[in-house]
Amino acid sequence: MNLIKSLLFLIIALFHAHEGFALSAPLSTEGNQIVDAERTPVRIQGISWFGFETDHYVPQGLDIRSYRSMLDQMKSLGFNTVRIPYSNQMFDEGSLPVGIDFEKNPDLEGLTPLEILDKIVSYAGEINLAIILDHHRSEAGVGAAENGLWYTENYPEERFIEDWAMLAERYRESPAVIGADLHNEPHGEASWGEGEEETDWKSAAEKVGNTILSIHPHWLIIVEGIEFYQGEEYWWGGNLIGVRNAPIILEVPNQLVYSPHDYPKSIHEKPWHNDMYYPDNLPAHFSNGWGYLFETESYPVLLGEFGSKFTEMDDQLWMSAITNYLNGDFDGAGNVTPLEGKQGISWIWWAWNPNLGDSGGILLDDWQTPDENKLPFLEPLKTYTESGNGLLHE
Repeated sequence: MNLIKSLLFLIIALFHAHEGFALSAPLSTEGNQIVDAERTPVRIQGISWFGFETDHYVPQGLDIRSYRSMLDQMKSLGFNTVRIPYSNQMFDEGSLPVGIDFEKNPDLEGLTPLEILDKIVSYAGEINLAIILDHHRSEAGVGAAENGLWYTENYPEERFIEDWAMLAERYRESPAVIGADLHNEPHGEASWGEGEEETDWKSAAEKVGNTILSIHPHWLIIVEGIEFYQGEEYWWGGNLIGVRNAPIILEVPNQLVYSPHDYPKSIHEKPWHNDMYYPDNLPAHFSNGWGYLFETESYPVLLGEFGSKFTEMDDQLWMSAITNYLNGDFDGAGNVTPLEGKQGISWIWWAWNPNLGDSGGILLDDWQTPDENKLPFLEPLKTYTESGNGLLHE
């Protein structure tokens, strides 16, 4: 029965993904909604495809298949956006791409990592997939930055800002690139609005956000949270409690999106996972950490990372709770709040790649086959309408 259900979901996704929609850029914000050029609310429903941020300097899996087939499959499964992590080191002269089968990707041979990104952005635009660029790390490597900050000794804040300015200029004419996820998972010493220049992520986000908007005023500026705020803990990048007292101020209005990360117990056990009222405690927990921004209709929220293998019941309960919350069930009572023509909270799944020890990927280890266990969990989060899936339009 599960196999039949998975195949049914896949058929539905394929039907909607190939109806011939075109992205109606640029995007901006109204209250808690992301809207397109016609002011129609849209929902980002994305997938992260990592690898550029590693010392291979290319998205992983290109030694198995072509980047075009990867992007085609992402679209066919109902995703409308691809989040692409990168590192500053990727742009250094000596950073050479590793792990590409050039028989499957002949147009990538001899290119730099940045030129390979150009190819991916270009093809995504051809098939109406949106791209969000994500500063994942300074030095090339795996996972979030070890120091929890957006810069290091080798790649200072000036370089962080310069590279974002370069990308904004490079893709200024590309309708496919819709936004900048300024930095992945600030944590540890990262603070919010406390005035310490070396650790104040709010201040740095405003600085780089305004630099980007001075070049490309139509990009969404996507700002993650931190880990600790006034003694309250959340996931790395997930703590947006400080926005209550110190919101991000950008010089171009209506381009700001807040983006928490959130994960279940199997990824890393947190105190709220062992609460006696779990999972009924989760809606209030989401609301306190980041959801209040959407509930009060103040800002759009993009859940920038979440994921699981769903092998544990605790994870399945968490997924049910967060799915309902993203779709408007803010009090956990099972009654979705009427959104009156609006879209629910946007989201990006972590990740496309199968080589993840904790959450696994959408693809299985062959880099071809979708994980039939995950697709049914994601389907309730996908918005299909007569005009597309919430971001792609006729």
